[in-house]
Amino acid sequence: MDLSIASLKAAGAFIAPPVKKEVTWHAGGKAQTATVYVLQESFISLTQRWDAQDRGGDLAAQRIASCITDKDGVPVFTVDDIVGGPESGHGALCAELAIVLLAAIGEVNQVPQAVLEKKSNPRKSSGTKSPSSSGQQSQKPSKG
Repeated sequence: MDLSIASLKAAGAFIAPPVKKEVTWHAGGKAQTATVYVLQESFISLTQRWDAQDRGGDLAAQRIASCITDKDGVPVFTVDDIVGGPESGHGALCAELAIVLLAAIGEVNQVPQAVLEKKSNPRKSSGTKSPSSSGQQSQKPSKG
């Protein structure tokens, strides 16, 4: 393929609509389930996280805020919603919910294992043995 905007569009190189996922966490001793929409991470979401890191921001909160959306792709959370505090009027998001949201984001943005696998020849032995594999002990004098 010749690299062009048209060929990249055809190949799906630009982010797709949000992916619908169900997440379950526990609150008040009860399982809670919600439908969320997860936006694929984009160039913009990556650079926003780098900017947040440079400013000392919370990278996990930034990731949740940029990827968890409604069905139309509009973010559900701000970073302040996730970390809580006086500005938001509530405390921080519970850890279990944050973890399941991050897991959903990871699932949507995961590179398929088949893409990561490389066909390669297994390493061949050089035919030499190291001192540790031949049973020889180091000749260094001990300090003591």
